[in-house]
Amino acid sequence: MNNLIIRKETTSDYYDTELMTMRAFWNIHGPGCNEHLMVHKLRGADEYLPELSRVAELDGRIVGAIFYSKAKVVDGDKEHEVLTFGPLAVEPTCFSAGIGAALLKETISLAGAAGYKGIVICGEPQYYPKHGFKTCDNFDIHHPAFGNADAFMALPLNDGFEDIHGLFYEAPVFEECEDEEEVKEFTDQFPYYKPLKLSCQWLHEEKLGRISQVSKNSYMIKFWEQEIPAKLKGSFYGEDADKLPVVGDYVTFRYNRQGDSMILSVCERTSFLQRPDQAKTGVMQYMVSNVDYCFIVTSLNEDYNYNRIARYASVALQGGSTPVVILTKSDLCNNTGRYVREVEQISDKVRVHAISAIYGIGLEELREYLIPGNTICLMGSSGVGKSTLVNTLIGEDIMKTSEIREDDDKGRHTTTIRRLIETSNGICFIDTPGMREIGMANTAEGIDDTFSDIVELECQCKFSNCKHETEPGCAIKAAIESGELSPERYALYKNLGSENTKNYAKKKEISKWAKAYKKNNNRYME
Repeated sequence: MNNLIIRKETTSDYYDTELMTMRAFWNIHGPGCNEHLMVHKLRGADEYLPELSRVAELDGRIVGAIFYSKAKVVDGDKEHEVLTFGPLAVEPTCFSAGIGAALLKETISLAGAAGYKGIVICGEPQYYPKHGFKTCDNFDIHHPAFGNADAFMALPLNDGFEDIHGLFYEAPVFEECEDEEEVKEFTDQFPYYKPLKLSCQWLHEEKLGRISQVSKNSYMIKFWEQEIPAKLKGSFYGEDADKLPVVGDYVTFRYNRQGDSMILSVCERTSFLQRPDQAKTGVMQYMVSNVDYCFIVTSLNEDYNYNRIARYASVALQGGSTPVVILTKSDLCNNTGRYVREVEQISDKVRVHAISAIYGIGLEELREYLIPGNTICLMGSSGVGKSTLVNTLIGEDIMKTSEIREDDDKGRHTTTIRRLIETSNGICFIDTPGMREIGMANTAEGIDDTFSDIVELECQCKFSNCKHETEPGCAIKAAIESGELSPERYALYKNLGSENTKNYAKKKEISKWAKAYKKNNNRYME
């Protein structure tokens, strides 16, 4: 990079340097990081060496930094002064651009010229050996906490380093950045980024991103502000469909600046929404993952359909997401309360709000969901106002909108594929294509959650195998006769349960056939 400038840090750089450092280490070793606080505290430490430390500037922006400080190696009653640095941070969107190497080259030269005998660090074992570092067991230098490891390395600078042996100690400030409350308070002054705890951490050369779009075998990964094209690693093609990435998945990937990056693994999911394909073959369509709230949006016109709302709610609950039914265009309805009460009867786990995006009615009720770090999936038919709702809530046009057709109150398709959109304050929306039909399969748990009152009544029947038809002591029949349970609600429960059982049986049969085919095909290849 010809326009990269390596220079000393000034006080006006402090905030930008700390923000860049936070981004560089965010979610790499665990949820969030503390390296930005470390930088802040290190500047005030007696051991800090500003004359050796440097920042990297690219087009007026801080994109890298390295911070040097004095350390010591203790051998009995002898103390030897050595250098250490940390952190060495590079803006994640400038990864593999040579910024870290440029910082190392200049500062190692400065340190050698200043007469320091050597540098001892804890750092990335795949990276620093490329710059001459060797593990400390080669120099008889040991860490007091863990002895020796591949990440514990040293670089001789001048004569005399070979005579330095013993235990290595950094400046005390490096041990003063572990208080979680202090880290959180300091982090709050910077833009919000979601801390994640995943089994893939500790990350090395691989990066962590989120699937924002899927198109057949091509993927888009949201990596900070970038959208990166990616393909799957070859081992994915032997996996079942539910193991493949979907929109909302966190994935590790190998970053390629020149073309498609490679997706290496799918991280564990907190929620996973699925439904049968529209051909009703029983084959599952895996929709989205890691969704906190499912906004089931339906307008109070001809689009309103109680049965469809119940189906959406069952899918959301089965997938581990909280269903939030949003009845839009309440300004066009004369009896909003009736519809709210009707939807509330679906399940006590379903939340209901009636709103008008145009007139701002009910919008304040939705603010509780708009918390940085939350992911909200939008479901519903085309033209019900999903995009208008989000644009109104966020205060900017982040989604396209379209008018509904006047002749039948049905919408035109604005969204044709699922895609993840992140707002500037860290709220994610996953927009889904309009669905006027949604089937049931593998959603028994979600149906039970949606109709928990009926499940409880079934347990009160006199006979455990009661069919709720002519048997004596049937709690379901008694509830219908007393008005506690409406016949329509019970009929919907039976219908969804029957459809789920039928489609799930198809799914199992297809899965069994697919596995047999794969096994036979592998034998043939051998």
